Amino acid sequence: MNVFPPMLNERLFVPFLDEVDGTLCLPANATAADIHSQARAHRLRFPLILDAYLDLRSQITATTHAPASCRFGPYCDNILGMNWRLPSGRIARIGERVVKTTTGYDWLRFLLHSGSRYGEPLDYVLRLRPDCGFTAIARFDGDTKALHSCVSNLLHSGWMHWWDAVDFVTEGGASFVRVMIHCVPEEASIFEQQLEHLAASTCTQLTLQNNTSPPLDGLPDLVIKTTPDRVINLASELADFTLRCVALCYSGVVHVYMNDSYDLTERIQALVQPYTAELHTLGGDWHSRWLPATPPTITESAWLNTLEEAIHEH
Repeated sequence: MNVFPPMLNERLFVPFLDEVDGTLCLPANATAADIHSQARAHRLRFPLILDAYLDLRSQITATTHAPASCRFGPYCDNILGMNWRLPSGRIARIGERVVKTTTGYDWLRFLLHSGSRYGEPLDYVLRLRPDCGFTAIARFDGDTKALHSCVSNLLHSGWMHWWDAVDFVTEGGASFVRVMIHCVPEEASIFEQQLEHLAASTCTQLTLQNNTSPPLDGLPDLVIKTTPDRVINLASELADFTLRCVALCYSGVVHVYMNDSYDLTERIQALVQPYTAELHTLGGDWHSRWLPATPPTITESAWLNTLEEAIHEH
C-alpha cells in the first residue's frame, strides 16, 4: 500500500507569499503577528485566528473552526498544503499551492486532525483573504427570544455571506449576539444601517464598535460539533457549568471555556457525557485539546492500523 508516493526534497514547500493567488507558506509555529507582518503589505489577511500569541499549529489542534469560519469555512478549507514530517522522520509534501488540484481522498483534512499518530506539520500553505481596511464588531443584547430571532434573521437574510462571524456568546449568566463585519471603509455606513434595522426588528439593543480588531477568544477547552439549529440551546445549557461558551452559529460549533484547570479532564468528560448519544444521532462529535482522541470503531481501527504500517515504511 503506497500511501505517500516518493517525494524529492526539491518538491517540498519553501516559504513564499503569492500576492496574486493570495497564498502564504510559513512554519506551523508561526503566530498571528508573523502572518500579519507578511500579508498586510499586500492588503491580505488570514481571518481564522483564535489567539494573538499562540502558534497556528496549537490553534488548529484545538479546534476545527474559528468565528470567521462563518464566512470562510473551517481550517481544513483554508490550508492548501503542508510539509508533513512522518514518524520515520521523512518529510512529505501534502497538497498544493492552489485551492483544489485533484479529486480523491482529502489527506489534508485527515492529517490536520489526526493528532500526532501520523507525524506532525512543519509548514502550512495558507489561503489568505483580502484586507479591506475596516473591521467592526456589533453586539446585540436582549432577552432569549429576541436573541434567537436576531440570529435567525442574520443567518437567513441575503446579507448572510457578508458577515465574517455570527456568534452567540454566553458568559456570567448573560448572553449576547456578536457579529463581525469586514469591508471597505466607504461601505461601513451601509452595514451599520442594516444592523440598526435588524436591531429594531428583533427588539434588541445594538452596540457597534467601529474600526477595531477581530475578537480573539483564545483556545477552547472543549469543542462540540452539532447542528446549526441546536447550537444556541446547547451553548446555553453548557454555560451553566462553564466560564464561557461561544456558539459559532452558522458552523454549528460550540467553543467551551472552562473556569479553572482543576480536574479539567474529568469535568470535560462529565460535561459531554449527557450529549454523546444525541451527537452521534445528529452526526456531530466533540474533542478537547486536554483529552486523547475518541477511540475509533473496530472497522476504523483496521483501516488506521494498515495506514500506520504503510506510513512507517516510508
